[in-house]
Amino acid sequence: MVSAPATEELYDATGVIQRLYEHYDGRDVGFAAVVASHFSAILFNADDRVRELPSLDVHHPPEAYTNGTLVRFRAMIQDTSLSPELYVAELSNHRCGGWGLSASDSSEASDSVGYQDLQELTAMWAVSVPAESAWHVEEASPLVSSFPAHVPLRPHKFPIPDASHIGVQIKMYDNQSAQLLKPTDIVTFVGILSSEPVCAEFSSPSEVPVLHVICHQTITESPQNIKEPRSVRRELICWISEHVLGGDDLAVEWLLLQLSSKVHTRSMAFLPPSLTLSRFPPPPHPNMLPTLSYALSELLQKYMPVSLSLELLNTKSFTPESREEDLHSGYLQLPAGTTILLTESALREGNVTEKGLMNIRAIQEIMTSQTLHYTFPFSRFTFETDISAIVLVEGRKSTFFQEGCFHLHTTSLNVPLQSTVDSNLYRSKEEVAWPSPGKLAIFRSFIKACKATTGKVKVSEAASKYIQEDFVRQRQEDKTTTPDDLIHLMRAARLLAASYLQEEVTIEVWEKTKELEAARKSRAASLNIGT
Repeated sequence: MVSAPATEELYDATGVIQRLYEHYDGRDVGFAAVVASHFSAILFNADDRVRELPSLDVHHPPEAYTNGTLVRFRAMIQDTSLSPELYVAELSNHRCGGWGLSASDSSEASDSVGYQDLQELTAMWAVSVPAESAWHVEEASPLVSSFPAHVPLRPHKFPIPDASHIGVQIKMYDNQSAQLLKPTDIVTFVGILSSEPVCAEFSSPSEVPVLHVICHQTITESPQNIKEPRSVRRELICWISEHVLGGDDLAVEWLLLQLSSKVHTRSMAFLPPSLTLSRFPPPPHPNMLPTLSYALSELLQKYMPVSLSLELLNTKSFTPESREEDLHSGYLQLPAGTTILLTESALREGNVTEKGLMNIRAIQEIMTSQTLHYTFPFSRFTFETDISAIVLVEGRKSTFFQEGCFHLHTTSLNVPLQSTVDSNLYRSKEEVAWPSPGKLAIFRSFIKACKATTGKVKVSEAASKYIQEDFVRQRQEDKTTTPDDLIHLMRAARLLAASYLQEEVTIEVWEKTKELEAARKSRAASLNIGT
């Protein structure tokens, strides 16, 4: 339990920092780490006291607060390539100069500062978490605001064009901790808010909001316990089948496996494949989103629909690129755990430019290797991703994206949709028969738990022996069966076990996996679609 005096300290963070500095002997850890440890103990504890701090978000923008306010900012790191900065670490009379204190002290003459008083801080750029569903944003911070709509000063540093967001320059004084952070990490920063002229790397002369970080926490969310998971699973499948995918239970089964997937190992053989729902009917009107998009936005914490068109592919950036020493974002610079829905109904005949080909290749690399390239003037760096892709196509296969095996990795599973004749797959959000708020919350927690379980699934010894013997029999009966088929079935079996919240692939799970795969292949074969 945090004491009342400790809580009251948060109203005078700069005073607390000064008092800590007065008692700092400089012999153990760096002072910035002392500050971070002190405030983390108060804020990031079982009581989750950090939520009592004012939130920095689109409904509570930087201009809503005065300089010097202690705020929390739940953000995604967008750019770590900013140059380090020097600051005056100690002012006269043994006073602390970090966390913006030296900038606010006009009495400190610049010629009185010695080299020994200077230290280096880490600068980076962070933005509101992109692709975060509205319901999850509301859970993190109440959507109450009397301020005009915030106009971001550097919109090119956000992955989604024209989307409302907050962008802030982050200054971290604990350099050792800062080195552990990387682009697309989701972090809760706690710091002292100010504004400063934009740094030399940027061409704009305007001031930008700056957060002098006193402590931070990388966000990891623990799933809730789900009572009667099999019952919840069945209810979820029935609801999606009836109200979203026109009664196609098989397609929903494979969709649930896709929603349960996450990267738990970087072995190519175990990276989750993307899912292609082929034979998906076109929208009755241009630019209409399928009901599936609304459903995913209500079920998933991080979700983004992308309507592919030649104009989008040929003119927009899907990967981050440095221009004039400023890293511009791209559609695919998204946090781990994001699901993207790619629709091809807006594609028309025309030419794909070099930029379009690069964008298509970037999406394909997300699907095949879960990596994304960041381009700089004289170099290119590859960063790991964890993005789940679902593709909706009207025909038998995607126009752009490969299916089948690529270096022992099935890049996309093709499930032809077979909805009922009278089904409407393009209901508006208002027309959908949504579950009750309580049931919807259970569905969300269930999917979250499935993802968490995926990385824990093992194969029991008995099941392993059974699977080996069973696969030998399959190869004897069907000479076209290859080791790649076993890899695919094992991957699907792990996801199926996770979708039941089981941490073990059993013989029952294996047999159920074979049934799902046989049904998928049978349907595809009847429509002359490759698997």
